[in-house]
Amino acid sequence: MENTRGKTVLFDIDGTLLDTHGYGREAFIRGLAHVTGERDELEYVSFAGNTDRNVLDQVMAHRKLKLAEGEIRRIFAHIAQELRALLQANPGREISGARKFLEHLAAEGMALGLVTGNIRECAYLKLASVGFDRFFGFGGFGDQHAERANIARAALLAAREAGVAVESGCVCLVGDTPFDVKAGLALGLPVIGVASGKYGEDDLKKAGATITVPDYCDIGSLLNWLGNALK
Repeated sequence: MENTRGKTVLFDIDGTLLDTHGYGREAFIRGLAHVTGERDELEYVSFAGNTDRNVLDQVMAHRKLKLAEGEIRRIFAHIAQELRALLQANPGREISGARKFLEHLAAEGMALGLVTGNIRECAYLKLASVGFDRFFGFGGFGDQHAERANIARAALLAAREAGVAVESGCVCLVGDTPFDVKAGLALGLPVIGVASGKYGEDDLKKAGATITVPDYCDIGSLLNWLGNALK
């Protein structure tokens, strides 16, 4: 993967790049039921900024379940299967300006990666539903770690393994929740907070976002900020 400008931008998916109509939650509910034999509406779990591995940890703690690693892999496989069917019937919706922003970044030669709470297969199913999968060749995913900071570290490792330069000062993270912001800050990364979902710009600023935007419609300002913020 060529990174001609030496700059890397890491993106969350849900609420940051697209909206999948709550299908992530529904797919998780269905996938879990395949293995446990019981439909659990997961009303005690917040999915905003969460990770699939952490959601499953919360389910196990709440229901006093002990799932073997093989069962966990089966649950994740069923979640992906259910999500594929849901998205085929009704693809995701991109956040305003996201496509043009990604196109501009790619045209500038920047490397684009993922820091997402989704398991890898679900991440690419969601992206593919709006044609965004072609932009992303590496990332950190929610089947690897429960904590977002560790997912971000995994993304940086994956970038290096793909030959992408991720030196200090040349990477930033984009997300729509305080959890994304905190993950970026934990790694010393500047963070663009996108107030396109549950959390407003004030929430993201309080969490420590370097800048906040309502969406990607002001591409010129975003590109200018990136040009100044990243070496």
